[in-house]
Formats: sequence, structure tokens, C-alpha cells
Amino acid sequence: MKYIVFDSGISVFHYIVLFALYAFLGWVIEIIYRSITQRRFVNAGFLFGPFIPIYGLGAAAAIILEYILSGWHLIPRFILLGAVLTAMEYLVGFFAEKIFKLTLWDYSENRLNLHGRVCLPFSLLWTVLALIFVMFIHPATLGRVSLADAASVKTAAILFLIYFAVDYSFSVVSLSAFRRRIAYLYSEYLNLDNVEIEKILTSFQRLRNAFPDLNRYVYNNINSNIRNKLNSFLKPIQDKIIREMQGRKSFEPEYYQIIRDIEEHEEFLKLKEYFHHNSSIYVHVQEVAYLSYRICKFLKLDYRSAARGALLHDFFLYDWRNHDVPDLPRNKFHGLQHPAIALTNARKYFSINEIEADIIRKHMWPLTLVPPKYKESFIVSFADKYLSSKEFINEYQRRRNRRRRQKARNRHKNRHIH
Repeated sequence: MKYIVFDSGISVFHYIVLFALYAFLGWVIEIIYRSITQRRFVNAGFLFGPFIPIYGLGAAAAIILEYILSGWHLIPRFILLGAVLTAMEYLVGFFAEKIFKLTLWDYSENRLNLHGRVCLPFSLLWTVLALIFVMFIHPATLGRVSLADAASVKTAAILFLIYFAVDYSFSVVSLSAFRRRIAYLYSEYLNLDNVEIEKILTSFQRLRNAFPDLNRYVYNNINSNIRNKLNSFLKPIQDKIIREMQGRKSFEPEYYQIIRDIEEHEEFLKLKEYFHHNSSIYVHVQEVAYLSYRICKFLKLDYRSAARGALLHDFFLYDWRNHDVPDLPRNKFHGLQHPAIALTNARKYFSINEIEADIIRKHMWPLTLVPPKYKESFIVSFADKYLSSKEFINEYQRRRNRRRRQKARNRHKNRHIH
């Protein structure tokens, strides 16, 4: 069966109208997908208006290929169509990153991806949709558009081109402004108050909704900048702080005053009974809380909320290696579930503010999908991972040293025997 993909009897204006229709159809598809996955209406796409140009370009590429490959077997047509569409998606992502310094989508967590810009499962999906499009949707649409009045089509095409040029220009300006403000946010994050940070992010809510991976990209960069600054802060004082924590020396009186009601509570003291990494949960949260307190005080942040939130971030009363009901069902993943359990326990026994709640809820980020809202939450997340990795390394070194000593004793014993 032969499908009509080109009609030599129609003008270029008809194809401009077709481009607009297919760009609009792509917008509808993205609207449905984004709104369902985010559970709210999302105006998807780069442009302000109801068009996504990459769908129009993809449709044009599919139409041209179908015309060139007409008569070929379905399999090579499918492979070539998939290769062209994948290359287009890759190049659009590549130039978006190079020009705007932003990652609009990211397939890094999907299998068989290339630089996060394309991945095989989605490429196969686009190819199947494109094949359905050129075999069924485009021939029917082309037939109807070709019957339209030529003058009306020309007017519609010209109006679309004018609208598209204006919308594209404003969208480029908007994205450039977003990049500048995000760059400012990266460099000044620790110097801005939470209200100003929220204002910057809210002003570009549409783009962040349209490209959910943009959120992760932004927060990963913020997190990276914070880590870099904290690493430079930790170098001159980390030995002193670690000695204070590991030696269980008396911490600063102000720190004790901040956490006294928590530390003396009988439910919180039960954390001493549960093993964590290479100590009890009680010891681990104390170390995270004190380090967070020192960092936030140095950075002139809310060190009181940081200390209290950090102290309660692992407030769960069960063995996370071997858990079951009523605490946490065996089939549930502790890493994802315990922040909510800790927050429930914290609210049950203590009065906590919004920052402290965010610290407890988000301390496992990026394992938990929603990023921290406050700078103090980033600090505690950093301190928790920093100390956990240090505990792991220390435990690994202790075990390695034990094995070495045991081997040395065995060699010494064997020499005496022989």
C-alpha cells in the first residue's frame, strides 16, 4: 500500500501550516504526559505558546525520509528513521547545553543512554510513533489541508511565522535570563536569604515545570557549589571538629543549650540501642548535628534549626538492616522510607519548625526526589554524607589493618613452627 507523503500540487504555505499543526500536536502530547506525571496542568515546551518545534522538525524529517525510502522494506525504514530522529534529539540537547548552559532533559538514569541526551527506549518509542504518523496521520492530514482555500492557508501560514518569530525571540530572552539568574544563584546561594532564593526559582516556574530535569540540574549545581565551599571550610578545622566528636569532649555550651530538650528525652535516648554505620544512631546524629551547627554558624545561617534538624534526621527506632512491621515492612526500602518515619517521630515528641522538618524530610537527597528547600537542609545533607563516608572509610581501614596484623601474626607463627 502506498502512502501519500508529498503533494506537488500544494504550495509551501500548506507545509508551513502542516508544520504548525504537528508542532501543536507535539505540544498536546507533552501536555498530557507532563500533566499526568506531575499531577497538575503543565504548559510544556520551550515556547510560551502551544507549539513544540522539535515535533514539527521531527515530522518533517519523517515525511522526507518516507518519501526517499518509499518502497524499501519496513525494517531498514524503521532503523533509518530511528537513527535520524535520535540524531535530531541529540543535537537539539547538545546545542541547548552549549548555547544556554542548561540541561533541559536528562536520560542519564535510563539504560542505554548517550551522554544523557538520548536513550534507546525513548528512541524506539519516538520511532514507532513516527512510523504511525507517516503511515496514517500525515496522509489524512495532508489530504484535508490540500483541500483548504489557498488564500486562507497563505494567511494562516504568514500569521504563524510572525507569531513563531515573536514567541521564539521572547522564549530565548526568557531562557537567557533564567540562565543568568541561575548562575547568580549558584555563586551567591549561601549569601541570599531563603525568600530571595524562592523568588528567583518561582519566577521561572513554567520552565521548571516544562522541563522537570532542569530542577535536578539546578539543584545538583547548587549542591556541588555548596560542597566545594564547605570542603574549603572543612580543611582547616576538620581535624579539630573530628577530634572533638570522636573524643566525646564537651561541645560548646551553646550547642548543648540548643539541643538539651531533645538529648534528654527518653525516646531519643533509645537511639543508643540501635547500631548505625560503625556506632549507634545516637552517636551518628550527634556528630552530624554538631558539624552542621559549626558549619551553619560559620556561614551565618540558622544554626539552631540546623543542629536540631540534624539531631532528629535519623530518629527511627529499629534496626535498619533487619526491619519489619510495625516499624517498617520488610519489603520497604529503608533509604527512601526512614526520613518520613523520622519526621513523624520528631513531630510526635518535639516542636519543630519548617526548616527542621525540611532537613529531616530531605536529608537523603538526591535519593529522595524532591530537593531541599533551605540552605540549612543542604548543609545537613552534606554533613550526613561526609561523616557517613568517613565512618565507612575508617571502618574499612580498621578491618584492613586487622587483616594485616592477623597475616603478620600467622607468618610469625609459621616461621617459629618451621
